[in-house]
Amino acid sequence: MGVPGQFKKPSLPAGRLRDLNDALHALHLIAGQPSLETMHRLLQKRISRTRLHDAFTEPRLPPWDTVDALVEILATRAPGRTPQEVLPEVHALWVLASQQRSLLNPSGREVQDEVIATFAQLLEIRPREVEAAMDVSMLDYLEGFDSYVLLQVVGALERCFNLKAGELDDAHYAETIREVVALTLLALEAPSKGPTE
Repeated sequence: MGVPGQFKKPSLPAGRLRDLNDALHALHLIAGQPSLETMHRLLQKRISRTRLHDAFTEPRLPPWDTVDALVEILATRAPGRTPQEVLPEVHALWVLASQQRSLLNPSGREVQDEVIATFAQLLEIRPREVEAAMDVSMLDYLEGFDSYVLLQVVGALERCFNLKAGELDDAHYAETIREVVALTLLALEAPSKGPTE
């Protein structure tokens, strides 16, 4: 059994995912290495202990909501740091790691996480706020935001998942964010049509 508050780093090759994992470990260290139980309690048990542990120890990209939650509590405990200044740095690392990994056959959860993170970034809000509005009418939800947000989201998702321009055009008419997720999954599952003439 390991020492409480210390997590073994996964074996990762040099790259964006290792950069993200290193940043999480460094933030955990300067926050005083709170134990898994302490972090779970500080997050009011909204992220499981397993997901928190895996974010530090597993050689795969953690979901953005887990990373976001960790930054929130760790940066608050780190002397001279605030979540507002740390979050953009860590989000940039997460996005780069996300783009670097193979997204040829992403899971439904990975697609949903990417859609949520993309909306959150473009709307400049926290991912959990987007997740809470997954089934809200898009017209109501985007009211007051830039009218081109959905267009930007669709373009970002096509680039992220290496889809051809226009393969996600149906998402422009999505009624909810959950429907954007479903349409993205459909586009990824569609048989390749080959290069267009």
